[in-house]
Amino acid sequence: MFKGLAFTVALLFIASSCFAQVAGNTSDPKIPYGNGIANLKDSGMGPIKVAFDADWVFDRKLEDSSGVSSAKLEGQKYLFRIGYTIADRVEPYVKIGTSHLKSSWTQSGSDIKIRAEDGIGLGFGGKVLAFEIPEHKLRFSLDGQYFYTNPGIKSARINDSSDRSVSAAEFKVSEWQISGILSMEFIIGGDRDNPATPYSIIPYVGGAYSDSKTNAKFQTSGTDYNIGDVESKNKFLLITGCDITSPENISINVEGRWIGETAASGGCTVKF
Repeated sequence: MFKGLAFTVALLFIASSCFAQVAGNTSDPKIPYGNGIANLKDSGMGPIKVAFDADWVFDRKLEDSSGVSSAKLEGQKYLFRIGYTIADRVEPYVKIGTSHLKSSWTQSGSDIKIRAEDGIGLGFGGKVLAFEIPEHKLRFSLDGQYFYTNPGIKSARINDSSDRSVSAAEFKVSEWQISGILSMEFIIGGDRDNPATPYSIIPYVGGAYSDSKTNAKFQTSGTDYNIGDVESKNKFLLITGCDITSPENISINVEGRWIGETAASGGCTVKF
C-alpha cells in the first residue's frame, strides 16, 4: 500500500508542476463505479456520465509560417461533457463549454498579442477500455477527441502598446488528440475484490499524439496582421494524472500534460 501511495503522490507532483485536451476524467469507462445516482443502468437508459473539465494551457508553441515566428497559444477552457457507457468498455461523449484564449507572435519585426472574446467551444470523442489485468488492477485505455472554438478577437496589442480596437478580425482554434493511458487502482479502506467501496485511487500515465490549428488575423490602424493557419510545433505529449472515486457514483480528477505543451486540468464526473 505504501508503494502505491508513493507512486500516486509522485504522479500528482508531476502533474501539478507541469500541468491540452483532457485525456482522463475518467481514465477508463468503468469509473466511477455503482449503478448511478438515478440508477439509469438498471432502467436500460444508461449509465450516463456528466463531467466538468477545467483545462489550462500555459504554453503551447506553434509552428512558424511565412513572415511569422515565435507563435504561441495559451488560455483556458471550461467544458461540460456527457457520455454514454456501453458494457463498461466503450464511452462516446460530447462536450460543450466556453473558451478564453490568448495568442502571440512576431510579424515584420512587431510583437503581436491578441486576446479572444469569450467563445463557445464544442467537441466530441470516445474512450475504449482496450484491456485489463484484474488481479493486478491494471487497465489500458484509448481516447480520441476533437474540439473547436471560434471566439473572435476582443483586443490586440502591438509592441506592448495599449489595447487597440480591431476590424476584419478572426480567431479560430481546432484541436484533435489520440491518447493511450495505463492506470493502476488502489482500494483504500475497503474490499479489494469489490471496487464499489468508499475510496479508490487510480494514478495513470500515458502518451498522446495531439495537434491543433490556430487561425488568427485582424486589421488595426490600416495594417493587416495574420498568423496564418499554424499547427502545434510539438505534437507528442506525456500525460500523468489521477482519478479518485468517492463515493460510488462520483470521481474527481487531476491531470498534467507536458513535453509537447505545458497544460493542466482538473475535473469531476458523476454517474446517473
